[in-house]
Amino acid sequence: MNLSWRAEALPLHNESELKQVYQSFFWKSFLCASAFVLFLAVDYYVVMAVRESRKVYSTRIVKYSDLGPPPPLTDAPPMPEVPVSAPARPVVGIPEPVPDTEVSAEQTIATQTEMSQGIAPIIRDTGAQNIIVEAPKEEKIVVEEEVLPAPDEFVAFEELPVPISQQQPKYPEMARRAGVEGMVILHVLIDKSGKVRDVRVIKGIGAGLDEAAVEAVRQWIYTPAIQNHKPVAVWVSQPMRFKLR
Repeated sequence: MNLSWRAEALPLHNESELKQVYQSFFWKSFLCASAFVLFLAVDYYVVMAVRESRKVYSTRIVKYSDLGPPPPLTDAPPMPEVPVSAPARPVVGIPEPVPDTEVSAEQTIATQTEMSQGIAPIIRDTGAQNIIVEAPKEEKIVVEEEVLPAPDEFVAFEELPVPISQQQPKYPEMARRAGVEGMVILHVLIDKSGKVRDVRVIKGIGAGLDEAAVEAVRQWIYTPAIQNHKPVAVWVSQPMRFKLR
């Protein structure tokens, strides 16, 4: 008997039939493997949950009276001694005398006598009956002028100035005849005492109404702006409306 095989003699299926058979077995094996893995995972979590529920914890209740007194402090071990080195003595320099020739001839600090004469009255005659006392010379006291902010300088404040005395502006006759109405916006500088120190026109309408508004606001009195419980000088915007009746 001839047992030799040839490749041409092997029966082969059609390509489409082999593909269908392969896909069918692949999906069956994949589903079986997935179901087996899922079964193992569920079984593991179930076993762990059953063990946890059957686990018994031992609890011991001890009363405060059964604890007994704490150990005395006298039985505590002594503290270890830490060697501490003695502090070094400070080095004190010895002052050296300076010759008088090295001292500057220009004296900038007044002596005790000069200071006492500048403050106390000068006594010229100390006779038994006649005592003439001269008052010290008047010193010129220079009072620093309040520093006012520039128009474009920002000054922080907590309380806004409020007008407490307002002078109504006079309506110019030319504007009245022409029927000019509108609002004039002014930039007003208010010092620490609440007085108006400067006024500038931000938005005007002309016809003499700008000048009338500036002249009236210069006579107003405000409450000063407050910052940290102290008055401060600030610039504020003040609108003024002109309307014909």
